[in-house]
Amino acid sequence: MKMDRRFLLRGSCQGALAVMGMPFLDCFLDSKGKALAATGRPLPTRFNTFFFGLGLTKQLWIPKTGGKDYEMTSQLKPLEAFRSKLNVFSGLRVPLDDNPNFQHWSGVAAAATGISPTKQSEFDSKTIDQQIADVISHGTRYKSVSASAAGDPKQSYSSLGQANALPAEASPLSLYTRLFGPGFQDPTKGDWKPDPQIMVQQSVLSAVSENRKDVMKNLGASDRARMEQYFTSVREAELQMAAQLQRPEIQAKVAIPDAPSEAICNNALPNLRAVVPSMARLGALALATDQTRVFNLSVSEPGSQIFMPGDSLGYHQSTHEEPIDPVLGYQPRVAQYNVDTMELFAMLLKELDGIPEGDGTILDHSLVFAFTDQSFAKIHAVDGLPIFVAGGASGRMKAGFHVAGDSSPVSRVGLTIQKAMGVSLDVWGKGSMEIRQPYTDLLA
Repeated sequence: MKMDRRFLLRGSCQGALAVMGMPFLDCFLDSKGKALAATGRPLPTRFNTFFFGLGLTKQLWIPKTGGKDYEMTSQLKPLEAFRSKLNVFSGLRVPLDDNPNFQHWSGVAAAATGISPTKQSEFDSKTIDQQIADVISHGTRYKSVSASAAGDPKQSYSSLGQANALPAEASPLSLYTRLFGPGFQDPTKGDWKPDPQIMVQQSVLSAVSENRKDVMKNLGASDRARMEQYFTSVREAELQMAAQLQRPEIQAKVAIPDAPSEAICNNALPNLRAVVPSMARLGALALATDQTRVFNLSVSEPGSQIFMPGDSLGYHQSTHEEPIDPVLGYQPRVAQYNVDTMELFAMLLKELDGIPEGDGTILDHSLVFAFTDQSFAKIHAVDGLPIFVAGGASGRMKAGFHVAGDSSPVSRVGLTIQKAMGVSLDVWGKGSMEIRQPYTDLLA
């Protein structure tokens, strides 16, 4: 089939979207900080993911008791400041069904989709962040934003399914430019007016939609499915633009900083310790100003190549080559890298919890899903993945618990998260990971 050349040109005109979301201020809240006084709408609930490679050391991270009174183990110590806002999940299964255990991938996909993957490095469905974004991100500038602290745009575990991975911003400067660079309009400025480029883009998308019937009528089934996905994206973009063409009625709650300088972004731990808080801060600002409601941060690839300068093996190689200490019963060098990654996770939580909003903080009005690829990296085991969920989802998620080893599939956490985030579904996952029962005791 031949496509109208002008249709294709319209679809690519003007480049990327440049639209502005609405921030939220306490002065627009009711007395309890639960709703915007002017509109009556509740504060938005946001969703974040944090990906770290190679898991943790079983003997050192799993608390001996469940419930609220669990002890903070040595590998959880970096998270102690957030204990009351954190849920720890242990003993979850990752059934592979008839699929192979793809090294450093099966655990990632199982946690993110509730499906044992059929291909290496591909998700068999949309990842959980995108399923949630479909519900909560209408009217924001970006449906979701991902960042890779190690400097690799491929280190994004956000996907529309199959090979449709969504690339990550690979430096603090790149992330800043996307969020607060060209196209960003500061709502505190008195001379705010609709961006003419957005109006042109809206016109372009309307023209694309008008050609829908002509394009669709002669396509085969697979091409029709692809074009349906395309037109769905067009409609989402139109809705986002319509929201951004209206002047925000409020001022920005937080001050937008100057652009960061260029940073060295790689797997060296000292560099990660500098980059992670910078990216986390920008992500928190993006949530606070409603640029997006879904922010994903990764600190490594599966099979993490994080290293400390002077260590000839690094993290990944240590998991395979470092002997298990006969007295300790674990790999001490690996155990230290485990703690290092938990310290990086704590940096994200600190930034989210450091921005006041309404009756709490951005973290209180968010959920953060932290997941990994392995439970015991030395043998590429995936049963018993360390899983963490932080934040209160605007009062819809109880926190402060260790949910101890009940042998549920890892997808049960994903279903619980989506319930708390307001996603309307009764079942999530596939095959042995299909789950219908969330952790109802955690849902408020």
